Amino acid sequence: LQATTGAQQQELRVCAERLHALELERRRLHNDVQELKGNIRVFCRVRPPLEAERPGPGHLRFSPHDPRAIALYRTKESRTGSERGEVRYDFTFDRVFPPGTSQGDVFEEVPLLVQVTPPG
Repeated sequence: LQATTGAQQQELRVCAERLHALELERRRLHNDVQELKGNIRVFCRVRPPLEAERPGPGHLRFSPHDPRAIALYRTKESRTGSERGEVRYDFTFDRVFPPGTSQGDVFEEVPLLVQVTPPG
């Protein structure tokens, strides 16, 4: 029984060392991937407008085909104050989250960027 326990403890130490080495390798590879992608990622999460700030329909438009694009529309006024039409401003991010997006949806996009250290 003592021989078996000693062998298991030795095997446990070897596994712990291997696990530590693999964790270091995972972190190194993760950092390499992030450097290849670019170290800075920019997300845009749009909150629902408050009642007092509702600018009207279509103020922000999300592309159904590109989850990285958002367009801001604004009514352009002339110098005399009359409306002249709409002006469109296009923005591109690494990802755009519309107002109905949940915290879980946002976290699904970035799980590899968030590193959790176990207690201990």
